[in-house]
Amino acid sequence: MIIRNILLATLFIANSLCKPQAYLGRSLPLNDMSLKSIYHHFPNYGPTPNRFQMMQVDTLTQPYYVQSEIGTAYRPTPAYMEQLLAMRDTSRLFRVNQASAELIPSPYLLPDVTDQASVLSLAEMSFNAYTELGKDGQWYDLGSKWRINSTFGWESDGMRGHVFGNTDNSHLIISFKGTSAGLFNGEPTGEKDKLNDNLLFSCCCGKVNRGWTAVCDCNDSKNQYQCDQQCLDKTITKAELYFDYAAHMYMDVADKYPGATIWLTGHSLGGAIAALLGQTFGVPAVSFESPGDRLASERLHLPRAPGAKNMPIWHFGHTADPIFIGVCTGPTSGCFYGGFAMEARCHTGKVCVWDTVKDNGWRVNVATHRIATVIEDILKKPDKFPLPKCRVEENCQDCGLWKFTDGRDGLTAAGSAGCM
Repeated sequence: MIIRNILLATLFIANSLCKPQAYLGRSLPLNDMSLKSIYHHFPNYGPTPNRFQMMQVDTLTQPYYVQSEIGTAYRPTPAYMEQLLAMRDTSRLFRVNQASAELIPSPYLLPDVTDQASVLSLAEMSFNAYTELGKDGQWYDLGSKWRINSTFGWESDGMRGHVFGNTDNSHLIISFKGTSAGLFNGEPTGEKDKLNDNLLFSCCCGKVNRGWTAVCDCNDSKNQYQCDQQCLDKTITKAELYFDYAAHMYMDVADKYPGATIWLTGHSLGGAIAALLGQTFGVPAVSFESPGDRLASERLHLPRAPGAKNMPIWHFGHTADPIFIGVCTGPTSGCFYGGFAMEARCHTGKVCVWDTVKDNGWRVNVATHRIATVIEDILKKPDKFPLPKCRVEENCQDCGLWKFTDGRDGLTAAGSAGCM
């Protein structure tokens, strides 16, 4: 087993880091991106509990058109990849040792986020990640390393990834499912969705008032806006997060297609997961209406490349979406009734924002968070909604009202400040 792991790590590193990519000029249009496979995790009940599977999709699906350009990505070092491979092969959670989490700048094909058709295609891929497909296809078991003890399911909650590729699979795009749609229509949402959202995108486990049941006990009962940082770190370390399972999906795809260009995308929680994986593996990510991911990045202790704000990560959203701007919290919000407290508003990389409130008279409403709103009401109306310029968020602060105490060093810190 030790020899196998060493060989596996060596092959993965050699293929993913050393194999050069072929570039054709500054910009390269890539056509006919179609759905190739779907990753699926079973719930802990039924005939095949706690099992990851992958299904190849052989039927013709809708083609997507994306355009790329040559830019800079930040790729993992061999030592960092060895650590990630070891975690995958032992089914451990993807918690990175910062000492080895070094990323090296290197040329890479990036999505052209100034191209309307390409951004629309990525949004449509994100939309389709919510759709259950392939009941008539053949599922392939990914082996014992994927049989992780969890309760992630398909219908009401769980992490799902759709893999799109061009004709020769030299370019792949993975789209991740976001938060269950029940948040928007009053139906039950997945409990794991609530756990993930409230752990990573609220200030203190979704604690918004004294009558609220948080997903951890780290809030000081005497002070509504005080959180025990050590308790929070322990809770996140022990929790089974979608991030970990999405990382397994990414590594399996990278294993199957060594040397391929891989991009990540997703909507809402799925978009945030895509951005977090982009930081972890040094690949481009485009999110749509994701909650602020910088707070989650800090809590997961993800690597920060030199000039981290220039990492190829883009977040598209609009100002009428309370989740994207980090105000979907409290009894007057739509998130409150779904069991969510979405308070994080600072994003990594760059944000690309349509000011629909100021420029178009939209009202802030959680109903506008639907990916279909971005596709039908914004991206398919380019004359009215041209693509916004993508910028780094300056002077952004998360959890400004909160104090985070830490008994390990006796310090008390205010909310997160600064930019990625």
